[in-house]
Amino acid sequence: MSACIRDEYYRLLKEWLDALLACMVDDPAHPSVDGAILCPACTAIHGRCHEAVYPLMAMAEFSGETKYLDAARKLFRWSSCMLCDDGSMYNDSQSAWNGTTVFGAISLFQTLRHHGQLLEAGERKEWEDRLFRMAGWLQDGISPEKKFNINYIAANAAAMALIGCCYSRAAMTAQARKLAGFACRCVTEQGLVHGEGSLEKNATVRGGSAVDIGYNVEETLPSLFEYARAMQDEDVMAVVRKAAKAHLDLMLPDGAWDNSFGSRNFKWTYWGSRTADGCQAMLNALGKTDPVFAEAAYRNLMLYRRCTDGLLYGGPHYRRHGEPACVHHAFCHAKVLAQALDEGIVEFEPTALPADDPEMLKHYPETGTYRLRCGGWRMTVCAGDFPYMKGGHASGGAVTLLWHRAYGPVFAAANTDFSMREPMNQQLTRKKKLLGSLCPRLERQENGTTRSQVYDLGTEIAAEAFDDRVVIRAAGTLCDISHRPSAEWEAFTLEYTLTEQGLSVKGGLASGAGTGVSLILPVIRNGGETAVSGRSALIGGRLRITSTTAIDYEGPVFNPAPGFEAENLRIHPGRDGLFDVMISVEEGSG
Repeated sequence: MSACIRDEYYRLLKEWLDALLACMVDDPAHPSVDGAILCPACTAIHGRCHEAVYPLMAMAEFSGETKYLDAARKLFRWSSCMLCDDGSMYNDSQSAWNGTTVFGAISLFQTLRHHGQLLEAGERKEWEDRLFRMAGWLQDGISPEKKFNINYIAANAAAMALIGCCYSRAAMTAQARKLAGFACRCVTEQGLVHGEGSLEKNATVRGGSAVDIGYNVEETLPSLFEYARAMQDEDVMAVVRKAAKAHLDLMLPDGAWDNSFGSRNFKWTYWGSRTADGCQAMLNALGKTDPVFAEAAYRNLMLYRRCTDGLLYGGPHYRRHGEPACVHHAFCHAKVLAQALDEGIVEFEPTALPADDPEMLKHYPETGTYRLRCGGWRMTVCAGDFPYMKGGHASGGAVTLLWHRAYGPVFAAANTDFSMREPMNQQLTRKKKLLGSLCPRLERQENGTTRSQVYDLGTEIAAEAFDDRVVIRAAGTLCDISHRPSAEWEAFTLEYTLTEQGLSVKGGLASGAGTGVSLILPVIRNGGETAVSGRSALIGGRLRITSTTAIDYEGPVFNPAPGFEAENLRIHPGRDGLFDVMISVEEGSG
């Protein structure tokens, strides 16, 4: 199997790199763009594209084709346009953000470590001199005191360890130990890493923490792994192994990461996070002693494959929706595919993941999140109260994820309201009329103001697991996007019951009829037709929604995070202001 898996890695990496080469600018008359990679989705040059130097050099050696070496050289020359006089590198040409210097430094280090022999002696010295300039800035440039998110602190621990150990820089290794020690203290009792938005463990009035699964598995934990391996720090390696195993609970059986409740999930891509590096190198390395990590790496790789057509798309439905692929995903994730190939793809026999048969009920108090399993269903309910941004992750006891073994994702809610929080790191759709929230929710609109359960940061949750079902009860208040309730304090209650047969949703506003509240269900359509009639809807010919009250079909919606199209259903309350809905998969489907 290992040779076959290695071929999968190689073919995917080569496909991405060939697509990136097709986007490379050839314009010697204008050095400020010559050799850069022009993004067809964003019609811009992403400043971090120089990090593709590492996978290009790797492919040059793997394939023996000189076009990859030529492109790497050209890209390195262009990257001087991002280099500042203090050794840092701008994230983009018109952005003052330079924290991403750390990722460029690690990429350059890996290039020199694994493939530096492809360069002539003078070239290699030039590249090393660049690395030392970048490392000089990093030594003092990224630290907890400067309020960086945890992914940067962990990444700088890795950079300082790798460069410091290789080039015998004692001050760098000392800084690496300090940074890694801080990052390890950000691992919670449940094994999650907090710090994506606030480094405080108890960052909210309810003791919540800023946790983002996408950044954890694609940058923070891989960076700590690199630190521990370089420094031979067994204490940190033990923390990483434990945390990595805990995060496997949040991988779905199809290789996706459940970042539906993440603090920065406006960058969720279903397979990971838009501008992070990926989990492949770490999982493959850990998989050499524990096959569950190798299995997780392979399933995630196959999800990359399903989202690839030349470039890696930002979600499963981008192509179907007519959205082009941003190059950022490919040039970042190509690095870890190259590293996995450089270090050897692990041999393993297929094995089960924790997600194949998880606990029926698991609570993550640091995020106010509950994860449920019954039969083929997987479900996430979020009442977390860390607001990374206005219109950020859903709260209020919302079902942020519903997944079925035969159907795939039913709900996958990222940010409650789309916004370009990081304009050069997100993708703006031109199909504005179809842009909408993927959050299932109670909602009322009045005089231009939307009040919804997903904005409530004070919802109380009660959860209980039985032999044949899991029950979640949520009680909260409809709020506006600034988390403020109305003067009437419109209280809601919802009861979710998950069984092998499906998900039952009951409840509504305690104030009863005449409130104008609706239950909005953006149901992901995985192929097939949609039919809505009266009190029943069939999505994709397989997923059935039945209600005791009327269902209106409002058409398709799309959200770039995590990249799904959905059918928007509006369910009206009964005379008592309540809802009673059942979601199930039709017999014989899948």
